[in-house]
Amino acid sequence: MEKEGKNIGIALSGGGIRATVFHLGVLKWLAEKGQMESITKISTVSGGSLSIGLIYAHNDQRWPSSEEFLKEVLPKVRRVLLTEDIQLKALWKLVLSPWRWKQKVHVLADTMAQHWGIRGVMTDLGKEPQWYVNCTTFETGKRFRFCQEDMGDYKMGYSKKPKIPVAEAMAASAGFPVLVGPYRLNTEHYVWEKPRFEDSDWDIKDNKYVHLWDGGVYDNLGLESVFKIEEGGTLRKGIDHLIVSNAFAGNGYVKRKSDLAVKNLRRLLDIATDQVGALRTRSVMDFIFRTRKGVFLKIGNNGKDGDKTEAEYVKNYPTTLRKPTASDFDRILQHGYEVARCNFFRD
Repeated sequence: MEKEGKNIGIALSGGGIRATVFHLGVLKWLAEKGQMESITKISTVSGGSLSIGLIYAHNDQRWPSSEEFLKEVLPKVRRVLLTEDIQLKALWKLVLSPWRWKQKVHVLADTMAQHWGIRGVMTDLGKEPQWYVNCTTFETGKRFRFCQEDMGDYKMGYSKKPKIPVAEAMAASAGFPVLVGPYRLNTEHYVWEKPRFEDSDWDIKDNKYVHLWDGGVYDNLGLESVFKIEEGGTLRKGIDHLIVSNAFAGNGYVKRKSDLAVKNLRRLLDIATDQVGALRTRSVMDFIFRTRKGVFLKIGNNGKDGDKTEAEYVKNYPTTLRKPTASDFDRILQHGYEVARCNFFRD
């Protein structure tokens, strides 16, 4: 980013609370450079969706200015994340209401609304920046998005101005298979346009419900709303500069558990997510190197002079929704900030 004032599109990856806080550190750097006002499109997955939802919730459903973010919003979000353990509270709700076990993602949404203060519906948010909350449609296998203007995927079609609670969109985006589960959307409550995919065999009338999983199953970087991979890669309309913030930890050595262990399934999903992410990363990195119209920020990278021990600690922080300690919050936030500082404004 050689100049200020460009139309910026940002893609924020999944990765639980680790990703939520890491992305806040990246945004802190942007805010110090007066760039929050230049962001025109935001595309998020899972932990990235949590970070943006918290920002809106603690700024009266408005996107903050750089000054507002630094002085008011970030301190409020920090206080909420250090006070409220939504994972533990959601589990207690399930213990007390076991009949809701198949509705875990809805319980998570209720918990975020009650304890994080996530209020309102997607259409309550201002038109700019456009915020795309990404999920994966089980029935079509495509990227499902919620935004201020519509929701849907290109195979099933789109519904305009849906009254979807922000908390439910966030929870659906973070609905990791097995651990959280799918968001069940009743399609009969909305009016749907015909699919844009001409050869689609989808008929909305035959599908009263669709099931939305974690957006990371399809694309953990959330690139599609801000970047086209086709023909060597191009930015979406209205974007001059792309920022990709990747807080996915990657796959190191993991010892296999017992045959029935849930962690084995999670490991297989992580491997698939990592491989899909690697393909998309190569494409977007090639675009950035050729055009100099973007920057790719990766957790665990601090530049040649960075603290490698600290970077490894943050990178290996567990992918959960548990409340972090104050120390861990500050370490992850600072790492996101440092990764941004080391990569921005350099030739």
